[in-house]
Amino acid sequence: MAEKGVSMTPMAPADVYPRSDQEFAASQYSDELRQKKRRKLFIYIAAFTVFQIIVIMVFALVIMRAKSPKVKISSAAIEGLKVDSSSYNMTLVANLKIKNRNFGNYKYERTTVNVTHGGVLVGEGVIWKGTAKARDTKEVGINVIVSSNGLTGNSGVLLLDVEAKLRGKVHLMKMMGMEIILVKKRKGAELDCTMEVNLNNGQIQNMDCDD
Repeated sequence: MAEKGVSMTPMAPADVYPRSDQEFAASQYSDELRQKKRRKLFIYIAAFTVFQIIVIMVFALVIMRAKSPKVKISSAAIEGLKVDSSSYNMTLVANLKIKNRNFGNYKYERTTVNVTHGGVLVGEGVIWKGTAKARDTKEVGINVIVSSNGLTGNSGVLLLDVEAKLRGKVHLMKMMGMEIILVKKRKGAELDCTMEVNLNNGQIQNMDCDD
């Protein structure tokens, strides 16, 4: 008995619906939003990089730059003045200010203070070794016995020069990769002051120090 053929009806393709204008607009908005976020992220990264560069430059040019300290006489007085026709003897009592302009401590060595009159040494004092803290001013006192034979002031006024060369090291912190190390940079300061001593009353007048 002959079998009847079975007819197969092909399946209709699924319906494809094109995106509506509303969906297209939403997709465009989403793409634009992602682009804006990427641009903002790029701007933030660039700004942070520039900020880091500025910080490093400031650190290198300002903080890590060693400057020479300043030293000068802030006040002075004469004690025990004795004067005769051919000599004088006195004690110069002075307060010095050592100004450290660095962001690290300044450790200075023992220093000799010379007092001269007309280029002739008439007294010596000592600045003992010490430390001026970062961005601070340290005050130290010195006593110098000043005496001479055969040298007197003109018109009762004695001109004195007070000089010293301070030597020491500035201690700074420096970045080396991911490590912080201590760097020591040698710096000096010069004391150069002149003053007039009135031999009649022992008063100091017209004192001047170079900056």
